[in-house]
Amino acid sequence: MRLFWREQIKRRDIDTLKGQLRAKLGGYRVAIKYITTDNVLFRGVVCNERPDTIDRISYPPPDMVAMLGRLNRVGQPVFYASRGAPAVYYEIHAKEGDRLAVSTWKLIEPLWMHNLGFHEQSLRRMGTPIAGPRKTFANPIPNESASNARLRRALSEAFTEDVPVGEEYRYKLPLAINELLFEGAAPLRTDVPNGPRSDKAAGTVYPAMRMRGAADNVAIRPEFVDRCLRIKFVSYVLVEAADANRLSYTVSSLAQSDTFQGKDIIWREGLTDERQRRGHITFENNQWVLRDGLNEIYEIH
Repeated sequence: MRLFWREQIKRRDIDTLKGQLRAKLGGYRVAIKYITTDNVLFRGVVCNERPDTIDRISYPPPDMVAMLGRLNRVGQPVFYASRGAPAVYYEIHAKEGDRLAVSTWKLIEPLWMHNLGFHEQSLRRMGTPIAGPRKTFANPIPNESASNARLRRALSEAFTEDVPVGEEYRYKLPLAINELLFEGAAPLRTDVPNGPRSDKAAGTVYPAMRMRGAADNVAIRPEFVDRCLRIKFVSYVLVEAADANRLSYTVSSLAQSDTFQGKDIIWREGLTDERQRRGHITFENNQWVLRDGLNEIYEIH
């Protein structure tokens, strides 16, 4: 089931697509879950010069948001991050010679989040095993009707479609999908024990397409970032090598910080131990392999 043809997406604006989606979805049911405080989020920002403030590596100001993204309109910033550190390099299209600030953030309270793109057919298309928490995400509605399941698959596949550079107009459809679901999501429950305090959805969780679904991305609205996220660590790194054919990166540490004074980042020089200073990530035999600076494997996904 195709929601819109490519030419229709190109010609229509986001609000027109939303109106037509609303008619197509009818009584569509959506499941919504919350993200807990034990989740760690990783964000990467290309910085030619070492950043001095947290604002530089958090969500951008509106006047710096010049292009459509999967979950942002032009001029509307969103905090994009991943729930796995390696995904950062793939999601921002890091290139050899880039200098990045890779930061670690913690939630200080649970947040309601939409989950998009986790239909089992979409995950299989990416090559993602459907196990563990993914089973719940892939089948979120007990006794789901056949009609609802078809719509959920269509929304999932449209949302996770890969968008090549130069064809950013195609982000209009995932944007329309996400905004339409947001509009119908409030008010949400605030009486869940140890659950979210806000009755609004803070953002969206979706598979990291460039890591073939092996990690999850999150997109969080700025007002929730300011209130509910705290930076814990940031590393300023150099991308020494990037191999598109092997889906691999080699990075080295230039400076690090776990100390912040107000909005200022207090840096210390990078690591000198070669084992820790340099890292490699490669996709091998359908697995993500992480190696240290001595080329020894320390993690496999």
